[in-house]
Amino acid sequence: MNKINIVLLTKDINYANYFSNFMMNPNNDDKFLSKIFTDPETFKANTRNKKQHILLTDIEIPDDDILAFDRVIILSEDQHTYSNESLTIYKYQPLKELLSQVLAIYYEANGKLNPIVNNKEKEQVVSFYSGSGGVGKTLFSLCLAKHLAIQSKRVFYLNLEELHTTNLYFKQEKPSSAEVFYYLRNNKEQLVGKIESLKSRDSLTNIDYFSLPILPEEMQQSTEEDIATLIQALRETQNYDYIIIDLDCSIHERNVTALGNSDEIIWLLSTDETSFTRTQNIFNNDLLDLGEDRSKIHFVLNKVSDTLFDGFNGFNFSIETHIPFNSRWLQLSEEAKMQEDTHVGEQLHKLLKEFNATEVSILGS
Repeated sequence: MNKINIVLLTKDINYANYFSNFMMNPNNDDKFLSKIFTDPETFKANTRNKKQHILLTDIEIPDDDILAFDRVIILSEDQHTYSNESLTIYKYQPLKELLSQVLAIYYEANGKLNPIVNNKEKEQVVSFYSGSGGVGKTLFSLCLAKHLAIQSKRVFYLNLEELHTTNLYFKQEKPSSAEVFYYLRNNKEQLVGKIESLKSRDSLTNIDYFSLPILPEEMQQSTEEDIATLIQALRETQNYDYIIIDLDCSIHERNVTALGNSDEIIWLLSTDETSFTRTQNIFNNDLLDLGEDRSKIHFVLNKVSDTLFDGFNGFNFSIETHIPFNSRWLQLSEEAKMQEDTHVGEQLHKLLKEFNATEVSILGS
């Protein structure tokens, strides 16, 4: 993934050590590449004509010495200082909040991150959908997310269900991320920078997510623009290999927009006639604005047993993966199912890899 080059120049040795210790923590080094200087001449010798993203400094330096930086942000000792216009922030605040403000200033001023180092393939947005409820979308989406995280992929799990059940899988108490709705509707320009401070990370799986209370009205009121903005903001952080979106089975415009902005769609079917019929009706009437092209839709049949319903073969769905019925899971909590899984996530990842390999082969032929 792209990391942001950030250089600190300060004569304050204690602050330099404080900043260095924070950035050396493995939990804080996944977004930035940092260099720290306490001597202006050493700084000048090591940064002249070497393109960098951001300079943080609390001292005055000649204009010629900052030409290599996209943005120079001043560290002020005034506690009430924070200005995107003058590129100034308060020096002595907690570094997590300081770096969040740095991101907000950088993205608002520069737009998308200029790729300087560590070329990164485009992140994949994978949505989970079904024509009917209770087929395992949330469990499967998190099984895939967990499997990807185990493979050292950076994953963001975005639940857009009207009544989500994220708390069944991520048990730790986390600060609320509900403020994301404010930025979506009132301050879109700062959303990319704010994601860093609004997200939570599950300590067991290393999956990032928004810790949202149950807010049916917020989800109901989410517009096409809101959802498109949120997905784009997650993309523009350039912090993730995969963005996994968990959708409910409604045809609300938030689902339509999420599916339209997805690179791949995993569509779950259960082994009953209702699931197939509802899915067929959605396609026959194009209720999700998917059109004729189904190339990015992958049908997955869940809870497969020895027999299927009469008339199964009359439905024209190209099912790519069959997940067998697991009787043991009847006795487990949702969290235990996700943590125990070694099959579902692997199968779904294999499905995506096979499709991408085929697509590359076609494009290269």
